[in-house]
Amino acid sequence: MRDIFLFVIIFGLIPVMLKFPQIGILTWSWVSYMNPHRLAYGFAYDFNFLDYIALFALLGMLFSKEKKIFPRHPITYLLALYFFWVSLTTLFAINHEVAIPKYITLVKILLFTFATLLIMQSRVRINALIWVIVLSIGFYAFKGGIFTILTGGSGRVWGAPGSFFGDNNHFALVLLMIVPITIYLIQVTEDKRLKIGLAVLTMCEIMAIFGTQSRGALVGMVCMFTFFAWKAKKLWILVILFPFLGAIGFMFMPDSWKERMASIERYEEDASAQGRLTMWRVAIDVANDNPVLGGGFNVFYDDGVRTQYLRPGEEGRAVHSVHFEVLGEHGYAGYLIFFMLALTTYLTGNRIIREAKANPRFKWCGELAAMIQISMVGYASAGAFVNLATFDLYYHLVAIMVMTRVVMAREMTAEAATEYPKNRTSGLQQTGSAHSTGKIATT
Repeated sequence: MRDIFLFVIIFGLIPVMLKFPQIGILTWSWVSYMNPHRLAYGFAYDFNFLDYIALFALLGMLFSKEKKIFPRHPITYLLALYFFWVSLTTLFAINHEVAIPKYITLVKILLFTFATLLIMQSRVRINALIWVIVLSIGFYAFKGGIFTILTGGSGRVWGAPGSFFGDNNHFALVLLMIVPITIYLIQVTEDKRLKIGLAVLTMCEIMAIFGTQSRGALVGMVCMFTFFAWKAKKLWILVILFPFLGAIGFMFMPDSWKERMASIERYEEDASAQGRLTMWRVAIDVANDNPVLGGGFNVFYDDGVRTQYLRPGEEGRAVHSVHFEVLGEHGYAGYLIFFMLALTTYLTGNRIIREAKANPRFKWCGELAAMIQISMVGYASAGAFVNLATFDLYYHLVAIMVMTRVVMAREMTAEAATEYPKNRTSGLQQTGSAHSTGKIATT
């Protein structure tokens, strides 16, 4: 029954997507983040809905009469440069067989990132996209938070099956990044019932992070909330927040969770931590030998690379770090582009926040930019312990930052154009009045 219902919903939206391409973007985001077909039990479970959604969303975009302009922003150019660079590193990859699947995944992500930049350039559409992302991931966050509470944290929380955040560590990172975005919705939502619902969801997201038992997420949580307090210029928040989070961890969570978190200090004795350090060293060695192009996507899974760079007794595994993942796969040049993309996004947020303070009309822009910056801190810190350099959410947040800047700049220009004729007319009237009374207008 779920399978039929899902087919009716998604394929029933096709005519709407063809007429309104923004619905195609929202539908693609919903299926990408929530993976509703993985909640079915029949033929829909393995059906590739995203390819069909992508096809009709792009057709709708091509045939739509709505004016479309790519944002002329440094982030857009950096995204295009990064796409060109990873295409080049894939062309010269050490192992094309393992590189191509991941490259295709990134192509799909960046394709819809560009489509999002082209179509979703309005406040209503930006907020609609944020609602879809938050509620899609929030579905699993709510379940995970309740599960953590009911089990006392004895069971581990996992993400959506078959998704890019199915692993507990990956899900923890996604949850960490979605908390600030949920807080943004609380800030801009006027309905009190929705505010309460979003506040409950935020608490479930935090509880689910604890439930994943991810040590990297704990580090990311400390970094993210510290940055949040500094950004808000309210460091006293830490005095309340950290004891509260500590109380959750050490009074509510079981001994197995406490022992796992305490192992952060004893990383020399932890096999998982030592495995990460080993692969980080391998990433540096690969980059040193291939400083410009790196080894290509998934180079760490190539048997030849493992034989060459692993020492006797060491075991090959995933690199478990966004930073070392990009470094090993795309070289120092590729990592520089990746870093510049993040830095430019952050600095764009600073500009949005600064200009929003001068005009209350754009308060929502400043609040959104600040929350995206906080999410990026969570990604940079917790992402240092998971290999998720290629996933939708990060690029969606980058695109949302660009679109927020575009909408803000466009409305500020329109506002200035509206005010200019008024001021000019007022000036002419005053000048005419001065002449009519025999007075001389002076400068």
